[in-house]
Amino acid sequence: MTLTRTITTLALSSALAACSTPQIDNTPKHLTSVVKAKSTINGLYFPDNKGTQTVYTRENMRAIDQSAEFDSFYMRWANYDKTHIFRMKDNLLLEIDHNKESYRECPLNGCTDAFAKLMEKSQATSDDEEEEYETYEEKGCNVTLDKNDFDVIATNKTRTISGLQAKEYKATWTTEFKDTQGRVDQNLVQFVFWTTTPTAEMQSAWKVHQKATDQYLDTVGDNNPLVRVLGKDGYKAISAFSGDVEKTDTTQFNNITQKIATIQGYPLSIKLEWFQKNEACPAPKKKRANEEIDLSKGIGSAASTFFGNIIKDGADKVVDSVADDWKKEARVRYIYEVTSVSEEMINDSAFEVPKDYTLEDRQ
Repeated sequence: MTLTRTITTLALSSALAACSTPQIDNTPKHLTSVVKAKSTINGLYFPDNKGTQTVYTRENMRAIDQSAEFDSFYMRWANYDKTHIFRMKDNLLLEIDHNKESYRECPLNGCTDAFAKLMEKSQATSDDEEEEYETYEEKGCNVTLDKNDFDVIATNKTRTISGLQAKEYKATWTTEFKDTQGRVDQNLVQFVFWTTTPTAEMQSAWKVHQKATDQYLDTVGDNNPLVRVLGKDGYKAISAFSGDVEKTDTTQFNNITQKIATIQGYPLSIKLEWFQKNEACPAPKKKRANEEIDLSKGIGSAASTFFGNIIKDGADKVVDSVADDWKKEARVRYIYEVTSVSEEMINDSAFEVPKDYTLEDRQ
């Protein structure tokens, strides 16, 4: 019996050791630009979540590893761990879901319907605390654009981010939409950039990313919504705005991007906040205290309901007065912070689907 137990113990130990042995990656290694970052999204229109991202870029391919976790219990279904692999020469996008151990093959310009399904499911299961955005068409509200201002300033503030000295720029975009009665909706989109003098690794990353972006645009042509709206130079301007590529004179194609071009350096941190004050086409509010009281349950219950409604009406006034300070609560807040930029020898497997993953769709 002792011998049997000893043999069993040795066998189990050997099995566990075999399971814990890391898989050896024998794929070739090549010099690759590696950008690591973390992100946070929250606000009235979006459930809180935190994520990480690693971007591997070569001249003819790019892989974006990204994961996120939602704070809300009801949004945990939306936690994800995914990789998007772009192969420019093959006109191929691979969408890999590591949680499902599956992948989709699509044209380089993107897979269809995934985002629509996500948003539909998100709206169906999101918390009651989050507001739902309605377009003017959905509200039946006829408005005209009355103001459209964009400006960029250097604040001269400095701080250390990821071990590098950074300086602050603020960009503000203000719009006002007026309804037929002269009431105005105000929108403020504010960007806060913290930039640093680009290191040799950042300069190299810009060059590699630029070549990858050029190959991407040459392959997708007009099969990209941003390219159709803005053209190739406009797409590059957005890429420069996010810090992916270096700004060039060709991206200064309108007044806004000319102002963006005054932001100097490599963006280490970008914060976007959207604030909104809604006054156009107001929906009438019905006072609860004026509602009919149900007497069928007795005078005590009716009185309780009546005075309860008065209290709730008072609470509504408090909420309205707080909401009037509209620049305190962002509809959407997004923070993206670069933690490192480097050139590394990376295995080709970073740009491939794991062998045991299942093909979910091919488009």
